Amino acid sequence: MREKLLATRIASYLRINYPDVIFRFDTFADAKVSIGQARRAKEIHGKFNKGYPDLFVAQTSKKYGGLYLELKATKSVPNTEHTRRQAVIHEVLKKAGYKASFCCGYEECIKKIKKYLH
Repeated sequence: MREKLLATRIASYLRINYPDVIFRFDTFADAKVSIGQARRAKEIHGKFNKGYPDLFVAQTSKKYGGLYLELKATKSVPNTEHTRRQAVIHEVLKKAGYKASFCCGYEECIKKIKKYLH
C-alpha cells in the first residue's frame, strides 16, 4: 500500500472514530512545487523541513503534548538516510514532550493511534 493511500485510509478512520480530534497530515512532501515554492518552504519550515512526520494528532495526554507518526507503507522501516533523518527529528520531538514514532501499514498505525487516544 502506498503512503498516499495509507494516509487517506487513516484520515478516514480518524474522521469517523474520533470526529472531535484535530489532526493534520504533512502533504507538502508529496507536492510537486516550483523552485520558488521549494525555497519558500525551506525559509518558513527551517532545518526540520526534511523528515518532518507525516501525521500530527493534536490531542494532549497526561504524558504528551500530541502524537506524531511517520507513516510507512512497508512492512518495516527502511534503513535509509531519509529514515535516519526522520528518527533524529523524532528524538527532537520526544525531548519537546511529544510522542513520536514510525508505523508500518494500516493496522500498526491504527493500533498506535488507538493506544495514544485511549
